Amino acid sequence: MLSDAAVGRTYTMLGLEGGHFMREKVFSMGLNPGVTLKVLLNPGFGPIELEVRQAKLAIGRGMACRIRIRENGDLKEAS
Repeated sequence: MLSDAAVGRTYTMLGLEGGHFMREKVFSMGLNPGVTLKVLLNPGFGPIELEVRQAKLAIGRGMACRIRIRENGDLKEAS
């Protein structure tokens, strides 16, 4: 999950777990399945800072816990 992602690493979004509102919110920020993102800050608590499509954004930890990712270069899903 995105909440466990390492700083400085690049990931591909696989999908997300959540209802309609959650999907609409995440997709409106440019986080869609298949998009590449880089983790800029993940202190282990509070929001996670990302770079997505040359834009920086912050995702709350609760939301990040529902976003499935895979580290680029890996064949397995990051948990």
